[in-house]
Amino acid sequence: MQKKTIGITATDFAGNKGAAAMLQAIVKNVSAKCNNVDYKLFSVYPKEDKEQNPYNNLEVVSCKPEQIIFIAFPLAILFYLFKWFKPLKALLLKNKILRGFYECDFVVDAAGISYVDSRGFIMNTYNFICTSTPLLVGKDVIKFSQAMGPFKTFWNRLWGNLALPKVEKICARGEITKKHLKDLGLKNIELCADGAFSMLDDEKATEYVNSVVRKDKFYSNEIIGLSISSVVDGYCRKNGIDYIGIMTRFINYLNKKGYGVLIIANAARKGKIRPKNNDLVVCQKVYEQVANKDMCRWYPEEFTPEIIRDFISKTKILVASRFHAMIGALEKQVPVLLIGWSHKYKEVLDMFEIGDYATDYKKLDYNNLVEQFERLENEYFDVENKIKRNLPKVKQSSYKNIEIIVDKIKSI
Repeated sequence: MQKKTIGITATDFAGNKGAAAMLQAIVKNVSAKCNNVDYKLFSVYPKEDKEQNPYNNLEVVSCKPEQIIFIAFPLAILFYLFKWFKPLKALLLKNKILRGFYECDFVVDAAGISYVDSRGFIMNTYNFICTSTPLLVGKDVIKFSQAMGPFKTFWNRLWGNLALPKVEKICARGEITKKHLKDLGLKNIELCADGAFSMLDDEKATEYVNSVVRKDKFYSNEIIGLSISSVVDGYCRKNGIDYIGIMTRFINYLNKKGYGVLIIANAARKGKIRPKNNDLVVCQKVYEQVANKDMCRWYPEEFTPEIIRDFISKTKILVASRFHAMIGALEKQVPVLLIGWSHKYKEVLDMFEIGDYATDYKKLDYNNLVEQFERLENEYFDVENKIKRNLPKVKQSSYKNIEIIVDKIKSI
């Protein structure tokens, strides 16, 4: 087979480890099926991604928001209008982002969530630009499994109507997203569970986590995982909810019940203080306020998604504020209680018949959280059995993402 090049957008190794899990799932699974494929990662964090990139056949292309919004996208419009004029076309392709897309056979858009009314004009415009730029240089786009919609606001509906019908395949992450896309009149839809369910285990990650667990008697306790999110913290602060205080108080409650608590940062940028794609700061604030630190573990590191998932596998229950921490728990058959902010959580939990274990952050308070946790404790084995029963078909649905990409490669 002639060498093919796949562009991958809206994901990184650095920062959000849910995005990294989807990236790992794409590269490892596609490479296992097609051994003559190169990848171009259009990266928001190019310096960190180059440092963390483990693949010889993956090139990191700098694609920061300001670079694509103010330079590459306007140039892509010119490219589309004047592609017949070879001297101008050659000049436009001197832009590294445009040239990167042009050198790809097709592009996989791996945004975990996009075109959602509640994210506002700026984010939805950015989603539109990220979808449209490779389309304008003549490249087919596949949207890897993601949450989308609703499309009720003027701008989101406009951007969706302009870009999404031109996408070759949109992998809807759940029934709610599928309905939103159908309401927009789209036909190019395939229901595929989240791509991170297809992330392969990593032997070195497993060995590392097992070595940590063996050396620490803390893990002889029953462990509750607590995935803390800077995003949910930000939403809560805007609504007058003391997320950090509630999380701290909840850990103290769990410790008094005899549980050890493992704090998990599923988004991390080591050495950065900004909360964007970085839970380290908010996790540290919670840990500093915990009463009994002997009954709590917090590793202020930027772990790989495989290491995070292996740590989650050591817990009895995960209380998650990060979507892909939830995915990691479900993949490891760990019952999960979710604190979130959109339909993206519920539509996945519905696949396991446990959609009522998703709580909107607006309803978050300490007493409600304790009540929900104790309910999960009481229904633990029922929830665990539902996860075990539904996981095989969910993983099969997730793998359809990979099959769509592989079929596209073979069709070129």
